[in-house]
Order: sequence, then structure tokens, then C-alpha cells
Amino acid sequence: MKNLSLIFFFLSAPFVFAQVKLDINTIPKKVEVYLDGVKLGISPIRNERISPGVHKFEIKKNGYAPITYDVLVNSAQAIELDFFMNPIYECKFVTEEKSLVFELNGEHQWDAQSIRLRLEAGNHELRVFKIGEIIDEQTIVVDQPKKYNYLLKKSLNSK
Repeated sequence: MKNLSLIFFFLSAPFVFAQVKLDINTIPKKVEVYLDGVKLGISPIRNERISPGVHKFEIKKNGYAPITYDVLVNSAQAIELDFFMNPIYECKFVTEEKSLVFELNGEHQWDAQSIRLRLEAGNHELRVFKIGEIIDEQTIVVDQPKKYNYLLKKSLNSK
């Protein structure tokens, strides 16, 4: 009879999984927070519970660069996450120079004399090519919606 009551105890006892307290703060506030692909809520988030293990957070708000963040949650700790989102600005690049190819951050290329881009706030690397050779490199600081007028700083014939 003792073995039967022991089995009954294990079968009737609720399974208790360790849960860790989670708080999330964002700048700006009222940002959508997703945990492992499921919407957790709108920031700030307080006293949420999360299971130990690896989790993926996604932070989204119109007008800001999204954030993806992986975290390993240990069972013995509370988690407080702070996210600062970079705004995205509408920028325009214009030039009167001819036959140039522009490259931004090693990714985006264009050869038009006028282009509009949505850029995350921060520093961006601009490289300028003419006939396949780099003729200029500079850092552009994006901190507001802005029009950038590109002028070739040196004559191509100068040494």
C-alpha cells in the first residue's frame, strides 16, 4: 500500500517548473515586445515570468530600427532588460557629379544623382567609386532627417 500512495503522490502533485521574473524597459516606451515569436506585450513590461533556457526577444516600433536579442536565462536569476531603440530618418543624397557609384555601409549601392533612403541614426560609411576605383571615403552621421549634398573634395587629376 505504501508504494501505491507514493505513486499517487507523484501523479497528483502539480509539476513545478522554475520561472524567472522578467522586467523589460525600452526607450522609447510603448514598444511591441515579442518573446520567441509570440507577442509578450507593450513596454514597459513588469513581473512577467519566463522559463530558464535560451530565448529570443524582438523589439519593434514604427519609425525605429528593430532589435533582435538572444538571452540565456538561468533559473537562479531575475532578468531586467533595457533596450534603447535608434530612430530611423528619411534622408536624401544628391550630387551634381557624373558617373559616380555610391556605396553605403558596404551594402547599398546606387549611381543615381538623387536618392532617398531610410537610415538608422548613427554613423554610416560612404564610399564613392569612379570606374571601379574608390575615390572617396567618409563617415556620415545621421541624427535627423537631412539632405546630403555630395561634392567631390579633390580633383581626380590631383595627387
